[in-house]
Amino acid sequence: MSMASKRSLLLVMIGIFVLGIGIDAFVRWTAGPSLPRVVVVQDKPQEWADALKLGLHDGLKQRGVVEGQDAIVIERSAAGDPQGLTGLAEAVALERDVAVVYTLGTQATQAVFRAVGNSGKNIVFGAVTDPVAAGLYNGLLDKPIGNITGTQDLWPYPAQFDLILELLPKAKKVGIVYNASEVNSQVSVTLIQNETKKRGLELIQRTVTEESQISAAVAGLIAAGIDVFFIPADNTAQTSAQVIINACMQKSIPVFTGIPGIVQSGALATVGTNYYELGKVNAEQIALILKGTPASKIPPRIADKGDLYINLSSAKQLGVTIPDELRKRAFQIYQ
Repeated sequence: MSMASKRSLLLVMIGIFVLGIGIDAFVRWTAGPSLPRVVVVQDKPQEWADALKLGLHDGLKQRGVVEGQDAIVIERSAAGDPQGLTGLAEAVALERDVAVVYTLGTQATQAVFRAVGNSGKNIVFGAVTDPVAAGLYNGLLDKPIGNITGTQDLWPYPAQFDLILELLPKAKKVGIVYNASEVNSQVSVTLIQNETKKRGLELIQRTVTEESQISAAVAGLIAAGIDVFFIPADNTAQTSAQVIINACMQKSIPVFTGIPGIVQSGALATVGTNYYELGKVNAEQIALILKGTPASKIPPRIADKGDLYINLSSAKQLGVTIPDELRKRAFQIYQ
């Protein structure tokens, strides 16, 4: 057999080997058995989750953790399938060589938390709206239930609704759509109700159970005469953000939210959480765990302040004037 034929046969054998043991296992095999693994678990692809992951990778590097040398980061997604998320969480819980499970958002965190149980696995959560309501802490954030820590993304709702009325002083009706089965949504809606009541705004609500119902719900809100649409901390609505934006923009209804990536996609503005920076905070927590500190001994961190993001293209299309003072204060302006 020629050298070229031997090389081709070797490549084929490696390919069969990789398919047989799985990509993750192949990475472990090539990197060595002692390399700690950080498994990222998310419910579905979303802008804020992408920002968290980018912050994680950059943050680990800043903390001196070299991926592929000091640790392996493996990303997994349930692609929006609830049963798939449960199965993914249970699979991760059974793996023995996972140093940290990094969970993105409330749904992924709850699924992994339930699956891991009292096994002692380190869990670091990113951007959970209310860790206590999600069942991760016993009343206070200094009383973790299990080996867990992370970051809470409590949107700055007062600043968000101040911004809405600064840009749209004549607004009277605010519309929201959310999935009532999500704990994060329940918390978000309660806070929105408080802010609209304080300001004398009428809040019109529609609930859905899946993304396919979003269009009809938005149409119903538009027919009810809303002046503003607010996308809450709800995964179902956020995943359908472009559908919401397109429908509202056709009727010249501004869209607000707490996610900077959704503003980039066409919402008018937000005072929102910088999820990239939040991911770097999670990287700091994970770096401590990799050095031997249990997750439960690391205090959770709260992101309760926001940066100003503005979409000038949407403002122009809507005929909304952005004051110079807001432009100067903006962290990011999308053209």
